[in-house]
Amino acid sequence: MLFTLLLLAIATYYLYHWTFWKRRGIPGPWGVPIFGKSGTMLDDRRAPGLVIQEWTQKYGKVFGFTEGMQKVLVVSDVDMAQELFVKQYDNFYGRKINPVQGDPDKDKDIHIVGAQGFRWKRLRSITAPAFSNNSIKKVLSTMEDSTQEFLKHIDNKAGEPINMHLFFQEYTMDVIMRIAMGQPESKMFNNPLLYDCKGFFENNRWPIWMFSGAFPFAVQGLKYIFLKLGKFGAAPFIKVQKTVTEAVMARIAQREADKKEGVEPGEPQDFIDLFLDARVDDVEHFGETNDEFHKSTIYNNRKLTTQEIISQCFVFLVAGFDTTAISLSIVAYFLSLNPKVQEKLQEEIDRECPDPEITFDQYSKLKYMENTIKEALRLIPLATLANNRRCMRTTKLGDTLVEEGVDVMVDVWTLHHDKKIWGDDVEEFKPERWESPLTPNQAFLSFGAGPRQCLGMRLAYLEQKSLLVHVLRKYSFVTNAQTQIPMKLVGRATSRPEKLMLSLKQRN
Repeated sequence: MLFTLLLLAIATYYLYHWTFWKRRGIPGPWGVPIFGKSGTMLDDRRAPGLVIQEWTQKYGKVFGFTEGMQKVLVVSDVDMAQELFVKQYDNFYGRKINPVQGDPDKDKDIHIVGAQGFRWKRLRSITAPAFSNNSIKKVLSTMEDSTQEFLKHIDNKAGEPINMHLFFQEYTMDVIMRIAMGQPESKMFNNPLLYDCKGFFENNRWPIWMFSGAFPFAVQGLKYIFLKLGKFGAAPFIKVQKTVTEAVMARIAQREADKKEGVEPGEPQDFIDLFLDARVDDVEHFGETNDEFHKSTIYNNRKLTTQEIISQCFVFLVAGFDTTAISLSIVAYFLSLNPKVQEKLQEEIDRECPDPEITFDQYSKLKYMENTIKEALRLIPLATLANNRRCMRTTKLGDTLVEEGVDVMVDVWTLHHDKKIWGDDVEEFKPERWESPLTPNQAFLSFGAGPRQCLGMRLAYLEQKSLLVHVLRKYSFVTNAQTQIPMKLVGRATSRPEKLMLSLKQRN
């Protein structure tokens, strides 16, 4: 009898959660009891951003669904997005995370993407210098060296169908390993960590995310199975984590040895150096609290624990590799379909970058190239699920009441393809539309918005410019019989091309 009552109580609890949006009069897809729409959101065969767009068309600009025990509100209204990311940032400073990722306030290994409140402020203030113009200038020569290595590999492939996405992954992996992890030389097409970084996004690990979301009380057991026993497709995660940890600990040991010899650390050469300069041995959280958080709060602690350093390097390695490779793929795809745009871009390159070596200032003058990248990312936004915030105190977005604990997601695909925002030519690839500043009615969210906008945006732009300049000075991207038109997108956390078969045509 007691067991029956317990089962009935559990069933009632999950049913009550599953009907959360229905009871509030907000439409949306039901999914299945306990798991909600987790299965759909974790399906690697189709980009979730496109699924969200379809749901918006069916349910309207404001709708809700559940993912396990998470309650997700989706909005595709420009004003509501502005409130979410900027005007009401104090009420939405957290991010939507899966319970298996840990407690953003208490866990010692939370990185900047998952952190919130004072902890996020501290991590952001410490890591921001790595992405300043001054720091980016220092890594330009390394980036250029990787670009030249890339050219060696494609020179032998000119005229042949190439899966350019795989080549771009080799390039971005090479760059991020060198500027973040201190890899001394290029290992393009011979990098042992590339397979595991790709597996981080491409391997099927849906059970760990689905079950941890549905049964948060079982998270510790699931994490043990995942991290200690290596189940649920954990191998790539464990390998990357182990490699980053070993690199950081080796650098710490080297610094300690240098200190005994009286050698002082010089200028930071990579992200590890930068973060170690802010390292403290005390693993406590320095008395920080996230109970109350305001934008005006001044937080001066500029120290990182060793575990935080490892976590920062890990997230920048994985995220920096994947997103930039996808962005390059999208740009190349649209250039191949729009030869006049490509010719105009090549004219700008020839005019602004006539010399073999290209300076930082010359890259900054490539306005049409930057507009081309933006337009490609407007048409195919690659990391739409990152545009979310967790409600930290009950408030209203527009006319909609948002309760504490609800995750609010912006439907970026719908906003980026809205004729009322971008005009009747919204589906055209038209870099010229970026020659005028955005109006308040427009929303470009490929790098997010507000205080938590993507920290690596400028680095990503420069990394893409470096490669595109050198490739387009010699070649043009062209389609071939194997090119998928339209591009088929797959993925979960990011939307990537299933494959990108293009050819490189020698310029006259």
